[in-house]
Amino acid sequence: MLKKLILLCLAAMPFVSFAQTSAVKLGHLDVQLLFMSLPDAAEIDSVMKKTSDEYEVELKRMQEEIARKTEEYQKNYQTWDESIKQNRAEEIQALQTRVQNYYQNAQQLLAKKQESLQTPVRDKIRKAIDEVAKENGFLYILDTQAILFKGDSAIDITNLVLKKLGVSAASIKR
Repeated sequence: MLKKLILLCLAAMPFVSFAQTSAVKLGHLDVQLLFMSLPDAAEIDSVMKKTSDEYEVELKRMQEEIARKTEEYQKNYQTWDESIKQNRAEEIQALQTRVQNYYQNAQQLLAKKQESLQTPVRDKIRKAIDEVAKENGFLYILDTQAILFKGDSAIDITNLVLKKLGVSAASIKR
């Protein structure tokens, strides 16, 4: 047992001495803030707003059609035969189902479009972070959104990454 303990201590010594002799270099940045500071983010927002507005226009048109048919149904309810009432009620119900399906489909399509627009930008940010980390010898780069505490010696690499991306640090919206 004593031999195993001594062997374990000897095996761990290089790791302890390494940890004592080399400083661990940690960096942090706010990835969301960085993303929003890029010109690409404004372009993505513009495209998404335009696409969302197009879906809104169609949704509004469909809702107006339901309102029109519902109003007609209520206006003529007393005079229509039962088969006409049933037919018109089913028609309104079918329109409501179409609107719900359209809305859900539009939400899914908007999410896919946003993902497809953001992926190249996120990849570009990831590449810049990797390059800055390698060039400056960082062991870890952390997102400030997930950090509970950072000491005074923590290094904010936001400006380094912005520079790598070709964006002026003055453009960052803090």
